[in-house]
Amino acid sequence: MISFLVAFGIQYIEKALRHPLNRFPGPQLARHTTWYRAYYELIKKGGWLRQLEVLHAIYVNFLRLLQLHFNDPRAYGEIHAPGSRFHKDAALYSIFGNKSGSVFTTLDPQVAVVVRNILSPYLSRRAIVPRVTIIQEKVTINLDHAVHSVALDVLTSLIFSKPFHVLSAPEFDHPFIQHIEPTYTNIWLKKYLPDMNTPFLVAFTRFLSKFNAVANVFAAQLELVKEDLDLALQDVEVLRNGNSSSMQKSMNSPNTLKRLQQLLGRNRLIGEGFNLRFAGTDTIANTCVVGIRYLLSHKDILKRVVKELDEAWPQDDDIAYEDLEKLPYLTAVIKESLRLSHGVVTPLGRVVGPEDVMIMGESIPTGTIVGISSVFVHLNTKLFPQPTKFNPERWLKESPSRTMDSMKKESSSDVTEINADKYLVSFSRGPRCCIGIHLAWCELYIVFGFLFRKLEFVPVTELDPK
Repeated sequence: MISFLVAFGIQYIEKALRHPLNRFPGPQLARHTTWYRAYYELIKKGGWLRQLEVLHAIYVNFLRLLQLHFNDPRAYGEIHAPGSRFHKDAALYSIFGNKSGSVFTTLDPQVAVVVRNILSPYLSRRAIVPRVTIIQEKVTINLDHAVHSVALDVLTSLIFSKPFHVLSAPEFDHPFIQHIEPTYTNIWLKKYLPDMNTPFLVAFTRFLSKFNAVANVFAAQLELVKEDLDLALQDVEVLRNGNSSSMQKSMNSPNTLKRLQQLLGRNRLIGEGFNLRFAGTDTIANTCVVGIRYLLSHKDILKRVVKELDEAWPQDDDIAYEDLEKLPYLTAVIKESLRLSHGVVTPLGRVVGPEDVMIMGESIPTGTIVGISSVFVHLNTKLFPQPTKFNPERWLKESPSRTMDSMKKESSSDVTEINADKYLVSFSRGPRCCIGIHLAWCELYIVFGFLFRKLEFVPVTELDPK
């Protein structure tokens, strides 16, 4: 037994010494175990991003962990480039617990693009604009719970045959909203648990779920998604001729759901619906909360956006979404709110392949997991001067750009483009970017526009502008 352990240890050390990523610097413990990261995410309660900043201050542009992390924003564009054939990181995306999969959790980009091409027309700008009234009806007051409630009811009104009606809960205190934060804590924990496919762990998890309010809320929402899908699949013609408000009603062909069912199967469709429910609410709600708080603490910015809205919208009648899109300062406020709320902050790992690639001038071998957090893009001092300052003005200035040839000659610390839209990556970039981006932008314009045109906000406590 001892000789076996010694042989295994020698083999492990030899493999580690010959690892093709040894030329990249990083802490030794973080190279070989997930528990280094787990300490910061679980014990330090989400402190992993702050630790990444500390490590990049030591190791600069390239940071070797179990994956290879970058801090140069141009790496984001190379990792998430159009036409990328990189697979998603299985270890990361498996924590979202959707065994049947969805376009978000699908690892193979060739499989994902098939599903995406079918689903994306129903979340396109062309499909969203005629249904703006649904979003307008849901806009209400209050902050954190309220905007989450708005986002969830808007999404379920558009995607499913009926909304979840979370807005009807007193003080927006619906169980689906109450358990958002515990839900993400559960996801963090699940990331570091052993494989949940083993029979013992499955039974143990089911036993614990009986005492877990979060699991019960998950199950309740999953049942709503299943019921809606089964109703739709029973009679596709109802979606065309009936009074349903679901997004499926806007599909051009009544055979679309049948085509999806043949292609993916019922469980996969349930997975898509459940994924849309979660992915379609959090980024929007967080952006609204962040933006509103910044506006309330910057009275000069608030005054300017209210003035622009009043001039463009002098009457109390509703305004068209297309008219809100044309307001430059409102657009700048939304972009700045997106930048400082970041979207998904976890580095969205991609697996290099099918062949070695060049990223930031370095050859990265096949099989390497690469990533860069959106925070390192949005808070880059070269791209966004005074990056922690809420400054919508930055989006009104013309961004200086360079040719691709000149960019290749620059060092990683040189400026490529200042305050450029291409570095606003709240919805990710490339072929795997957020499928609901058009719905998200529509909601943001409606929420910001309606709230600051119809209501006067007064903070109950003094807010720090910083």
